[in-house]
This record gives sequence, C-alpha cells and structure tokens, in this order.
Amino acid sequence: MENVQTEQEQQAQPQQPIGFTLQDMKILAGAVELASQRGGFRASEMEIIGATYNRLAQFLKANEPAPAPEAAPEAAPAAEGAEVTADAVAAE
Repeated sequence: MENVQTEQEQQAQPQQPIGFTLQDMKILAGAVELASQRGGFRASEMEIIGATYNRLAQFLKANEPAPAPEAAPEAAPAAEGAEVTADAVAAE
C-alpha cells in the first residue's frame, strides 16, 4: 500500500524540465578530449568520436556568448575650485 501512495504522489508532482546548457557541452567536449589523450577509445572508434567532437566544438564556438562591451570611462567632473581648460570643455 505504501508503494502505491508513493507512486501516486510522484505522479502528482510536476516534473522539472531537463536542462542542457552550453557549459554542459563544454564539459563533454573536455571529457572526450581527455579520454582520447588517455587512450580511452579504440582506433576504430576514433573517426566517429573525432567527427562528433569537431561538430560539438563548432557548435560551441558558434553559440559562445559575445563578450560584454567595455563601457567607455566617463570624464570625471571637475573638482570645485579646479581650473577648467579649453581642452576639458571641448572633450565634453
């Protein structure tokens, strides 16, 4: 009886969607690279694994987030009583 209740409770709870991120794919690419360096694949398997690795690497490169543009430093306001030059005014 307890098993039946547990299964019913599990079915009533909403299931979380399975997520797969670019970070997960980077980890997999690293694992393939490491396994190949350590001789984890047979010679007959290397062609398909290498081709799949290359497609994964291309996908990661194409979908890599663009680096955030650096904000240009804004001119600091002149301190009170400081001399204001023509160059400083022209820059504003």
